[in-house]
Amino acid sequence: MVFSSFYFLLYFMPLFFISYYLVESKYKNFCILLYSIGFYTFGCFDNLYYVLILIISLIVNYLVAICISYTDKNFKRLFLFFGLVLNFGTLFIFKYYDFFIDIFKSISHRENMVKLNLILPIGISFYTFQIVSYLIDVYYEKIDVEKNIINFSTYVIMFPQLIAGPILRFGDIMSQIKQERKIKMKDFSSGMKIFVIGLASKVIVANQLSLVDLDIRNYGLESMSLIIAWSGAIAYAMQLYFDFYGYSLMAIGLSKMMGFDIIENFKDPFLSKTVSEYWRRWHISLGTWFRDYLLYPILLSNPIKKIRKNISKIFSKNFANFVVNVIATFFVWFSTGLWHGANYNFILWGLYFFILLNIEQLFLEKILIKTKIISHIYLIIVITISFVIFSNENFAEMIL
Repeated sequence: MVFSSFYFLLYFMPLFFISYYLVESKYKNFCILLYSIGFYTFGCFDNLYYVLILIISLIVNYLVAICISYTDKNFKRLFLFFGLVLNFGTLFIFKYYDFFIDIFKSISHRENMVKLNLILPIGISFYTFQIVSYLIDVYYEKIDVEKNIINFSTYVIMFPQLIAGPILRFGDIMSQIKQERKIKMKDFSSGMKIFVIGLASKVIVANQLSLVDLDIRNYGLESMSLIIAWSGAIAYAMQLYFDFYGYSLMAIGLSKMMGFDIIENFKDPFLSKTVSEYWRRWHISLGTWFRDYLLYPILLSNPIKKIRKNISKIFSKNFANFVVNVIATFFVWFSTGLWHGANYNFILWGLYFFILLNIEQLFLEKILIKTKIISHIYLIIVITISFVIFSNENFAEMIL
């Protein structure tokens, strides 16, 4: 079920808010959880065992977090390791197993390996990252473990952000989940306005641009001119932006109508002057997740510290920092690409940004920030190219 569907707008949404406003404050989280499970069940109607997997995951991760919080240091690590393997292992099986089986077959020429051909559960990439961030923050005592399983489950699968984010941190929303919420009419009105703007972005802009993109794709590569090809690329880039931006606005609007203030996920990314600025404005919650839970841990890891130390003995400290930053950002952008999908084009897309960002760090960013017009032209060109890579699984079509 998507937010722009008639089922959601005419049935689910009105029924939910009637129920939500009628129940007492202390039962509102239970109401959210109940409807979120219903929302997820509707989306997985052909694969209802996915709902069971989600519920089991909630229970197990709730218990793992409790164990992390109330055991000594050695057991804390063991339980955290178990939680990471459980969550990333589940994500791997559903999203990446078949992809890596294909790679292994092509390398080993063994055709007897069986693919699972599983349908990807709705929102698994988003709620996996939320659970993992929660477990890590509990381990490092950045937040207190949540003893109420209703509150924990509400945080993980609250339906406004279940499909397309933003990726929430428990520490950012913990107090809002725990407090008794008395909804004010001005909050409902403000949330409704945001929701309508997001709905318009999705239905009026994104859906229409998708038709333009489809028409251009059906035009045929052989007879397609350079202008038409670029028009298609720009149409796809804008369609994806307004689609994702619309969903994020609808999530923010729905959450505000429920009494929550969640983070903004987009801040006019196409007004950026550099790629690094663009990624501070585009899908902010994903970028900060990879920064805090992958980039920083890599940079602070013992192997990286040793590499930095050894390089600085031979070369300068600045050069050593640059080298370790390249190593760390390579893993981050490889993972970012793979997170978006199990295919070569997504990995290439991630590595494309890895190269651009390191070139900017070396010298280009200093030049771009001095020339406003040129920097905007540069950004639009390189971002449009990134969407061409992102959308084409066929390398021949991508190059053409």
